[in-house]
Amino acid sequence: MEKINYYPLGSVVLLDGGIQKLLITSRGLIVNKDDEEVFYDYAGVPYPEGLVSDTLVYFNHDGVVKVVFEGYHDEDDEIVVNNINRYIELHPDIRRLSLSE
Repeated sequence: MEKINYYPLGSVVLLDGGIQKLLITSRGLIVNKDDEEVFYDYAGVPYPEGLVSDTLVYFNHDGVVKVVFEGYHDEDDEIVVNNINRYIELHPDIRRLSLSE
């Protein structure tokens, strides 16, 4: 699998088919969905509202069609991105869901 250059936390993005901007709050998540562990590249909250309830939006890198704002990036961010890509490399059977799922 190709390595992903993850967007930094705080980035604001628009998803394919979406009209609501999302603020990226988390990266590299394993979520239990229908008694199965699945991997998502990101979790985010609506922008500009933020976290209004306890619901996060989970999505993957390939679902992002526009970066409205790129968050802060430094050496620590690079370490985290490398760690996420390394985890994916070590777990080739990890399941990612598409936007339609």
